[in-house]
Amino acid sequence: MKRREILQKLALTVPAGMMFPSLLNSCAPKDPPLKPVYDGKVIIIGAGAAGLHAAQLIKNQNVSVEILEASGLYGGRVKINDPFFDFPLEQGADYVYGNSNAWYNGIKDKGITLEEIPKKGSFVMDGVPSFETDLITKPDNDFINAQNFVANLKNYGGPDLTLQNAVISAQIAARAHHVVEGQVATPAGATYNNISVKGLSDNLKKWDGGEGRYFSTNQSLVQVLGSLYNDVLSLIKFNTPITTIDYTNPTNIILTDGNGNTHECTRVIITVPIAILKSGAITFSPPLPLVNTSAWNRIGMSGGIKVTLSFISNFWDKSSTSIYTEGYAREYYVPGIVRTNSNRVLTALIVGDQAEAMAGKTDEEIMLLLLADLDAIYPAQGGKASKEFNAADSYVFDWSKQEYIKGAQSYPLVSGTGAAAQMAIPIQDRVFWAGEATALNGNNATVQGAMESADRAALELFDVILDN
Repeated sequence: MKRREILQKLALTVPAGMMFPSLLNSCAPKDPPLKPVYDGKVIIIGAGAAGLHAAQLIKNQNVSVEILEASGLYGGRVKINDPFFDFPLEQGADYVYGNSNAWYNGIKDKGITLEEIPKKGSFVMDGVPSFETDLITKPDNDFINAQNFVANLKNYGGPDLTLQNAVISAQIAARAHHVVEGQVATPAGATYNNISVKGLSDNLKKWDGGEGRYFSTNQSLVQVLGSLYNDVLSLIKFNTPITTIDYTNPTNIILTDGNGNTHECTRVIITVPIAILKSGAITFSPPLPLVNTSAWNRIGMSGGIKVTLSFISNFWDKSSTSIYTEGYAREYYVPGIVRTNSNRVLTALIVGDQAEAMAGKTDEEIMLLLLADLDAIYPAQGGKASKEFNAADSYVFDWSKQEYIKGAQSYPLVSGTGAAAQMAIPIQDRVFWAGEATALNGNNATVQGAMESADRAALELFDVILDN
C-alpha cells in the first residue's frame, strides 16, 4: 500500500485536530478511505498520552489493540491533585504549549476553555523581586544581557556545550545566571549544568506548535485525555507492569508482567518514560540493537518535584505569573492565574540537581526550605511566606519516586543530536517506540510531543502491516 494512502486512512479516522499537522499535509484530501484487514494483535505499553493516542489510531482501523498500564491510572505524567482548589491543580503536565498543534486543537474541539497566560514574571536580582520592565528601565545590564541570551537562544551557532558553559562563554554575570536557568532549563526539566545548549537551540528551530502558554480553566488535563480518548479506555489493563519482552519468535511476541502473567501479540509499541528504559526495568530478549540503547544515554531525564504551597492571602504581586529565584526552586508559578480570582497558591518547580539534593528529605522539610527562600525575598513582618502559609492545603509530589515514571521529562544532553530519532528506530518491524522522548519536531517533554510520537509510531506500524 502506498504511504500516501496510509496517511490518508489515518487522517480520515482521527477526530479533527488530533492528527499531527505534518502527516495531514502530506495526504491527498480526496483519496478514498481503505479498509485493510490485519489478523494480528498490537499491544501498547503505557497509557499516557502517547499510548492512548496510538491506541485510538489503531482501533480506528479495526485492528486488535490492547494497552498494558503499569499503574492503576491512565495519563502517565498527566496527573491531577485531589481537588483542594476551585481550579484544576495539576501534579504533572500543566501548561498547554502553543496554539497550533494536535493537543491544543483537540482540547478546543471538545469545547474546553483555554486561557493564555500573560508573560509577566518577577525576577529576583540580589534578593529583590522586580518585573522585567523595571529591570530594563533601571537599567540592570546583567539582567538585560541574560534576557538577550534567552531571546537569541534559537540562533545559537556555537559548539555543543552545557547551557551553563554557554552562559559563561557569553560572559553573563553570575548574579544573572538563574535568570537563564529558570526560564530555559527549569521548564525543560533540567538544571543548566546538564542540558545541551545546542539541543535547546535545535528544538526551538524545529518547534512548529504555535505561540503562547495556556491553562485549561474548567477541566483537568487528565479529564481532557479521558474525554479525547474515551473510546480506548476500556482497552486498558491496569496494574500490569511489563518486565520482559521476548521477541525471539518472528511471528509472536511474549510480554511478561510483574505479576507473572504473559501477554502475546504480533506487534508492540513501547511508550514508557526513558528513565524506565534506562533503569533496566524491562528486559529484552534478544537484547536491543546498540543503535537504540546507545541513544538512551544521550537523552536526559532527571528528578522532578512539584511543590504546591497554599497561603491564606497573596503576598506577592498579584499580576505576577512566575517568580524566578536563586533558591531551591528556580521558578515558582501561579497555577490559579487566569483560572480564579483568588490566586493564593504558588507551585514550585524543583528539577535536576536541585531535585536530587532533596533526596531523603521529608515533605515538611522541603516545604520549610522553600518557605525560608520566600521569606528572604518577601521579608516584611518577619517573613510573609511563613506567616501566610496554609500547610493543610500544601503538598509535595516527587516524580522521581513514582515507580513507573522515575523523573520529570526528557531533555537533550550534550552530543545528543539525533538521539531521539535513533531511539525511535523500529526493531524488525515488530517493536515500535513512542513517548515524548522520541518526539522529533522540537516538542519533546510536552503532551503534543507524546501525541506526535504516537502518530509516527502508528504510521510506521501501518506501513508494515498494510503491506503484508
